[in-house]
Amino acid sequence: LSSHPELVAGSGRACTRIMTAAPAVLVKTGAEGVYVAALPARRVGLALKVADGAGRAAVVALMALLSRLGALDPAASETLADLAAPMIRNHAGRVVGRIEPAPGWPRLEANGVARSGS
Repeated sequence: LSSHPELVAGSGRACTRIMTAAPAVLVKTGAEGVYVAALPARRVGLALKVADGAGRAAVVALMALLSRLGALDPAASETLADLAAPMIRNHAGRVVGRIEPAPGWPRLEANGVARSGS
């Protein structure tokens, strides 16, 4: 996966971009707001499901989790900033907002596990 991230989901997709910017992270999207990720060197894995199936919310949540886990170095964070807090544009192309996690989310236990529903 890490050797050829473009084969996982195709060029320009969130999975590919994350694995290209952060080679120590493995990511795969599923259907309807599902992502799985692994940090093999740390023996950490995660699964994420956005209840309403919104893909744009799932990417933001995944980026917040990876950031909170310390999986993204500053260069990767900068490269992927548009995934972490994507701009919302109206039909005229003007920025009218952005999608971002709620303040303080995700809350992680001391062992790095996210609380269910948090």
